Amino acid sequence: MTAPIFILAGEASGDVLASRIMRAINTHYGQQKWVGLGGDHMTAEGLRSIGDMHRLSLIGIGEYISNYNDLYRFAETLVDYVMRKRPQLILTVDAKGFSVSFAARLRRRMRREGWSAPIIHTVAPTVWAWGMWRRHKFARVFNGLLCLFPFEPNYFTPLGLDCHFIGHPSAFDIQPNPSAKKSSIDAPQIAILPGSRMSEIKHILPIMLSAVALLRGKFPNAIFTLPAVPRLRQHISEICANTSINIVDGDHQLAATLDNCDAVMAASGTVTLETALYGAPGVACYKAGWLSATCGRMIVDMQKVILPNAILGREVYPFLFQERLTAMGLAGAMTKILHDPQAQSTAFETAKQLRACLVGEAGQFDRLVIDALANWLGPVPAKIS
Repeated sequence: MTAPIFILAGEASGDVLASRIMRAINTHYGQQKWVGLGGDHMTAEGLRSIGDMHRLSLIGIGEYISNYNDLYRFAETLVDYVMRKRPQLILTVDAKGFSVSFAARLRRRMRREGWSAPIIHTVAPTVWAWGMWRRHKFARVFNGLLCLFPFEPNYFTPLGLDCHFIGHPSAFDIQPNPSAKKSSIDAPQIAILPGSRMSEIKHILPIMLSAVALLRGKFPNAIFTLPAVPRLRQHISEICANTSINIVDGDHQLAATLDNCDAVMAASGTVTLETALYGAPGVACYKAGWLSATCGRMIVDMQKVILPNAILGREVYPFLFQERLTAMGLAGAMTKILHDPQAQSTAFETAKQLRACLVGEAGQFDRLVIDALANWLGPVPAKIS
């Protein structure tokens, strides 16, 4: 019997990305036996998840410190599980802090027991934005690294880590429709994206709602749509109870919302890359606990926090962080964009530039994934490829 493949993801975006990798492998190598930790998208591709991946969805230094003991025990549980299953390959996707700790523990256990399997991580740590020292630990504990951005392998290859650029799936999938942006200035369609973690909803959504109230004074016919992560929808609905915001299923309606919106207000994160690829102008923002924000200011290059800004080396989205994120500041920035007659055309040009960076000459995301993993999975069977 063929050994299973272990795969791990720890948040909504990682679940989607991991499912794409699983689909590519299933398509080219035949349906695999998948074990590990993931969400609904990974389950749909055949994963038997052994726990709730959302226990890894922590953000900020404070949360990691307060949950350290629980995460340590959970990592040990996963290591025990891998050693029992003896998979042919171990894949970790994003959840970088937990993944590198898990991989280090697993590698030590492998050495003690005289068995090994390659450990491959997808989504490089953002050493180009902060913590260049982190690349050394990744080089020590992983056999390979799959990178979403073309400039990332240059940071890790000199350390002896086998790195491959696989592109970003969103750049292959998203095809914006310029004709969809038909709203008048009097009735703009605005997307609200407060994040996919409970802590983000707590810190960011109330400020966004206050900004919405101010925007309604200037754009009384504006339509506000919030694509909610399904597991947080009830909580979001309660916070938005006394508003006229249209809450939709984020898993199924995010693409339609972004394709038809005139502007977005978005929490910083992977979603800002998607909004930019859809050609949606807007504002990025973030607010965290005091400890996380203080540490962030000390070690993070704030000019590179927003992905489209970092990739293109210029301001695609203005970024309102911490005390700058106020209802008045957010509403003012959104008003400026909605009144800018060039905002939409500039956003579509930005989308083309991003796509060129993230796709290059490749025709399919799946092909790049399979080419990268061939070192560990072997040649694609002729009857399947």
